[in-house]
Amino acid sequence: MLRVSGIRRQRYATAAAFLLPAAVGIILFSILPIAQALRISFLDYSLLNPEQIPVGLENYDRAVKDPVFRVALKNTMVYTVLLVAFQTIMALVLALLLKQRVRGLAFFRSAFFVPVVTSLVVISTVWKLLYNSQGFINAFLRTVGLPAQPFLSSASQALLSLVAMGVWKDVGFYMLIFLAGIQSIPVDLYESASIDGATPWKAFGKITLPLLRRPAVFVLVVGTIAAFKVFTPVYLMTDGGPAESTTVMVFYIFRTAFRYFQMGYASAMSVILLGIVLVLTLIQFRLLRTTVEY
Repeated sequence: MLRVSGIRRQRYATAAAFLLPAAVGIILFSILPIAQALRISFLDYSLLNPEQIPVGLENYDRAVKDPVFRVALKNTMVYTVLLVAFQTIMALVLALLLKQRVRGLAFFRSAFFVPVVTSLVVISTVWKLLYNSQGFINAFLRTVGLPAQPFLSSASQALLSLVAMGVWKDVGFYMLIFLAGIQSIPVDLYESASIDGATPWKAFGKITLPLLRRPAVFVLVVGTIAAFKVFTPVYLMTDGGPAESTTVMVFYIFRTAFRYFQMGYASAMSVILLGIVLVLTLIQFRLLRTTVEY
């Protein structure tokens, strides 16, 4: 027993040694900053004035009454819903197409994944040029006889233009998640369904979709969190305009903290954003949970 206990202690010590660097990193770069932001959210604190004055819930009350905050929250919600919906559907469709055995399959998989590993700064800069009035997209529209579009300079098109770029950027990653899920489904299930006379559409609805529930949870949760954190495209392509039409939560928090130096108010909005993301994540896990095993 003593020998077994000693081996067990050694295993625990080894596991702790491997986990310690990650645990320290999480504490230093995640937990402590969140705790600090929560503390600052109850203060009247500016980068220009080191004095920290307690104000209670005043910053949160200000956020509720701030019309720009409400616009930023609405824009973030619209961006998230459109981005997650389009990229999830497109990723699933691409995964279903790429599961087929066709020539050049490896090339297409790589091509769809290249934007995922490309710097978002580079992609934002290139797409800003593409959306320009004299850019490639408008040149193509003129070639086919369609009028040029304002894209980023239009209050009604700017946010949709960012959504289109976001879908193109990340759809390859989520496609691979769905593709891995599809390839892990036993072929026997489809063979049995075929023997029973099930059509391809029925097999898709009764076998593929239910067994892709777990990959779908990952895609929706990760996609939603990433969409709520969108900042770089807005900062580089629109700067929140025109007329605040692309001002999203993270950009407004950044602008409040580092342009207006109102750290207390920015921290309060950060805490609100964290709460919204946590609630939405829990709802998604609750609605999409599954007990299906294969």
